Amino acid sequence: MLIVGTVIGAGFASGAEIVSFFGRVGISPFNALLCLPLIAGGCILFLSIGSRFKIRDVGALHKLTCGKIARVCDGFVLLNALIVTAGMLAAFDSVSKSLFGFPMLSIPLGILAAVVVAKGIGGVIKVNTVVLPAVIAALIAVCAKSLTPSLFECALFGVKPISAAVYTSMNLVLAAGALTSVHDLKPSETVASSLIATGIIGALMTFVILALNSSGKFYSELPTLEMAKDIHPILYYGMLVSMSVSVFTTLLTAMNCLTDYAQSITKGRVKAAFAVLTVGLLLSALGFERVVGALYPIIGGLGAAYVALHLIFAVRMRIKAKRDAKLSFGSNLLFDKRDSEIHKRGKHAENNRRRHNKV
Repeated sequence: MLIVGTVIGAGFASGAEIVSFFGRVGISPFNALLCLPLIAGGCILFLSIGSRFKIRDVGALHKLTCGKIARVCDGFVLLNALIVTAGMLAAFDSVSKSLFGFPMLSIPLGILAAVVVAKGIGGVIKVNTVVLPAVIAALIAVCAKSLTPSLFECALFGVKPISAAVYTSMNLVLAAGALTSVHDLKPSETVASSLIATGIIGALMTFVILALNSSGKFYSELPTLEMAKDIHPILYYGMLVSMSVSVFTTLLTAMNCLTDYAQSITKGRVKAAFAVLTVGLLLSALGFERVVGALYPIIGGLGAAYVALHLIFAVRMRIKAKRDAKLSFGSNLLFDKRDSEIHKRGKHAENNRRRHNKV
């Protein structure tokens, strides 16, 4: 649920993120299939690094994996998390404008997010586990009702591998801090959780793409919300609530990453969480649409290089582990041979003693 909650934020649930990366005309559903191995591989990568090295925060992660450019990576990830935090707070205000006519939700829900994050990654996982099934159910209901025979009116094999890689990288950059904070998974659990989460994300992404192709709402600010509005008022308000929950789960992940880093400066997690909230509220003037449309693709492009750095680190560690294992095996063989020679000498000396006693 932590993995799913990281990816299925407001941008995904609204459909705006998919439109931004894959175009404003018929989108091939095969683009979702292209994303699946990249998402699964990235999740396994970061969960494995966290479990093996017990990463404390993104700063410790970068010192381990990025070497001399650790500070550059710190700045990039923190900037990304800050942009997402500001964007999600702005999204709350957009929702409150549509409901009440004026922005008001960012402050109370931001404070609630700070309280959850102050409790650590366990609180973030619990919230995702409770609320995400409702988000998924609402998204499925809206997309299912929006499907028409024109769902495949697209260039079926018009896949965009570069867009898929950039889109996946953008999500993995935000997920890195949260996933490396999980330390208690066995290797089999790491693989299983990554594959299950990727399957859920892939199915939902395919569903959203088909619904977009059916409805043609590529130019709406919040396409799935517009779909729900055309179907029924109850579904519209249900989707509005679900989208707000999606914003909240994404906000938690971004704030958790920033708070992990900031607590080394503030000397307290609660102070760090509320300091992050304050800066996020100040920057929320960027607006949700601007973040998703303009800044997410830039973050994704830089994120591809960021993920590659961690992949190189993991490969190097794997090669080193194999080399050490071979050396250990060779030394064991050496000791075994030495022990065998000592045993033979001892046996020979014992036989000589017995013959001498007989004489």
